[in-house]
Amino acid sequence: MKYSPIPALFLLLLAVPSMAQDGKAIFNKQCKACHTIGEGKKVGPDLQGVTTRRDPEWIAKFILSSKDLIASGDKDAVALFEEYKKMPMPSHNLSQSDISGLLTYIIDYKKG
Repeated sequence: MKYSPIPALFLLLLAVPSMAQDGKAIFNKQCKACHTIGEGKKVGPDLQGVTTRRDPEWIAKFILSSKDLIASGDKDAVALFEEYKKMPMPSHNLSQSDISGLLTYIIDYKKG
């Protein structure tokens, strides 16, 4: 039996709006107090364009534990730590799917 990728691709495309919606909920619950998207710095950096400045794998590590990334000596993490008054971002217990949804929301974010 020959496998066709079309049904799997169709299901993936149906999931994208759901991921963005989940990402919005995650952003509003866990990120919004310290970050904006396109409205400037807050307690932490503005996240607009974060995926063009940083690799998604690096972003995921930072979200899960900025303290661990800083402790590892990662120069970008240390620079952010220094820039934001040595206040580490709290660790978050998110799945890779949650992080993907969050990044999709940030990428697709439109004001209003």
